[in-house]
Amino acid sequence: MPVRQNLSGWWRSICAVVLLVLLTGCGFHPRGSVIRLTELGSVYVDASRDLSIAKAVAEALSDAAFTLAPNRDDADILLRLTGEEQTERVVSVKSTGRVSELELSHAVKIQIAESIEGRPPAYPSGQSLNRIEVIREYTYDETGVLGKENEARILRAEMEQELVRQIVLRTIASLTPSVSALSVDDALGAVATLDRLHTADNLLN
Repeated sequence: MPVRQNLSGWWRSICAVVLLVLLTGCGFHPRGSVIRLTELGSVYVDASRDLSIAKAVAEALSDAAFTLAPNRDDADILLRLTGEEQTERVVSVKSTGRVSELELSHAVKIQIAESIEGRPPAYPSGQSLNRIEVIREYTYDETGVLGKENEARILRAEMEQELVRQIVLRTIASLTPSVSALSVDDALGAVATLDRLHTADNLLN
């Protein structure tokens, strides 16, 4: 499986899903209204400092029109990030017994709580956390270790960006029933913001 994958088709599908979620959240009207992300209030990223993607998630939420709260007390939405895992395992070996293909994974558990009727947001007791995982495979060649290490580093960075996007999309999808109406152009603008994150990734890699 190639290290670099064509994500353009995948990203168009994600944008289509976001639009579908947005449009169905309160009904689609070609010349009417859909939803507005800026009416969601403020979000607090509830994560430990050693969680590697916490800052990137906060920045992506801000870019997607969420307001970042400095603490729990000032937040209308809580986004818990925990249980981050980054692993590497062998998926295939050559007839000589040497490694030929490796699998990388990056996962995190999330939980979202929203303020209801003016009450502070609180995580439901007994609710299980949702696990989001990104997996990629790449070929390994012992004769080009340095090159392969660089490929793995680039792949890890791409996986982190994809994981961040999935967290933002999951957050948007979970809150859409509570948003208010605005024009179709504004909804498209919100999706365009997420698309810019994808474009920036391509320019950097």
